[in-house]
Amino acid sequence: MTTPHSMGRLILRLMTGALFSKGLGLAREILMALIVGTALAADSFRTAITAVLLPISFFQAETVPAVLIPMQKEAMAQGRAAITLAAMTSGLVIVTVPIMLLTQLGAPLLVDLLVGGFSEEGRRLTVDFVRIMALAMPASVMLNCLSAGEIALGRARISNARSAIQNLGILLGLGCIAFGAPVILLATAFALSFNGLALFSLRALQREGALDFTGLTPAIILKTIKIFFRRLGPFLALPLGEQANIWLERLFTSRLQAGAIASLDYARTLTESFLLLVSQPVGLAVLSGASHSQEGQARMIMRAVLAFALPACAFLFVFSADIVTLVFRRGAFGETGVMLTSAALRGISVGLWASTLGWIMLRLLNSAGRNGRAVVILLLSYGANMGFNILIAMFPQTAFPGITLIGLGESLRSLVLLAGVLIALRQGKAFIGAFLLALVPAVFVVVGGDILEETIPFLLPRLFACGSLLLAGWLLSVMLLLPGLLTTLCRRLSACFSSGGDAR
Repeated sequence: MTTPHSMGRLILRLMTGALFSKGLGLAREILMALIVGTALAADSFRTAITAVLLPISFFQAETVPAVLIPMQKEAMAQGRAAITLAAMTSGLVIVTVPIMLLTQLGAPLLVDLLVGGFSEEGRRLTVDFVRIMALAMPASVMLNCLSAGEIALGRARISNARSAIQNLGILLGLGCIAFGAPVILLATAFALSFNGLALFSLRALQREGALDFTGLTPAIILKTIKIFFRRLGPFLALPLGEQANIWLERLFTSRLQAGAIASLDYARTLTESFLLLVSQPVGLAVLSGASHSQEGQARMIMRAVLAFALPACAFLFVFSADIVTLVFRRGAFGETGVMLTSAALRGISVGLWASTLGWIMLRLLNSAGRNGRAVVILLLSYGANMGFNILIAMFPQTAFPGITLIGLGESLRSLVLLAGVLIALRQGKAFIGAFLLALVPAVFVVVGGDILEETIPFLLPRLFACGSLLLAGWLLSVMLLLPGLLTTLCRRLSACFSSGGDAR
């Protein structure tokens, strides 16, 4: 059983890896903005990533960890964890290879379905990207499987390395493009990074005894895969909803303006820090560990996330243009890119706090074995997002209001997700009280930010003042929502200064 201490270590490992990966991801996006900007190649590359990950979404994201981690914990109790992980990895890779071949053959049709608004040049480039990047599909499934198996053991090396190695590969590709290499090299770097890490992880786990192919037979693989797909039943509708939502979003965004898809992804580079650094690591750790007091755990999580996320989202909303200018505006990333990206950032930031909290709370449902309820909630949230996107697509949209509305659709999905989880966990009253308290520092940041925007004309001094405003908002949040944390910190600081004085 995972102890609170070991679960805390797992959270720390996942968050440390996420921080490193996020740093590399931000460096990748800054370099992408510098070299490619919001040009056609940026849209094509990002669309190709979607095209190769959508067909294997059944074996990605939430499905494999939610099913495989409990399976591995059962196998550990029986002393069969290593061969079970080997059987699962082999079976899923065998299933993925034909999907990869079909994706390569059907790349033109897939691209037309995803982004019907692309020009012929953009379509051809995207098809070329897809055919090369599809070579990473089996490796991607393998890595997701192996990382889930490691998390069941209380380790997070593969989970941490996956994004980092992918970002490093793309950074190397961008460096080559800067020196005159063709842009298609990005696809090669993407495929090589996945396959290289998959082979390394496979060998490492074999050497450590966490993965054992000895004695593995087709019958064992078939039996393990049958168990996996039987348990996957409640989740099967989830990838379909996710795929449909991504497809509609890409389709409508591609019709707004060239560079709109890239701008939406640049905005998400900034906003996904919350999901990457908080929601995903804490959520996976909750899933892998025993839940001792779900009600108390839920209330603690709510207050902590709201205390920091709501003021930060207010900051992103008010200073979106300044943040995008500071981070991305250089080289090929011009004024149009700033306007598109900041418009998307404003829309997404409205519900980012709800997404962060909702995904963590959803893991509490998973850990309690209420997977069917969790899937229904996710499907409702995707349905709300799709319905909103279909509604706005019925009316002619220009690029700038249009991309903000796309971002607001994502915020609506986050709010529906959070509402569903709160109802399922019966935490509505506790949430309302915590939310009203967190709203005070958030309003403080918005009002103070508007004043600073009008009174400080220069970018860097204004952002410095705004950063100080955000810190003040966080301090107010801690005082209102986490007074115990503040008391503990003050006591420890006082003890440190006292011990320092005694030493002198």
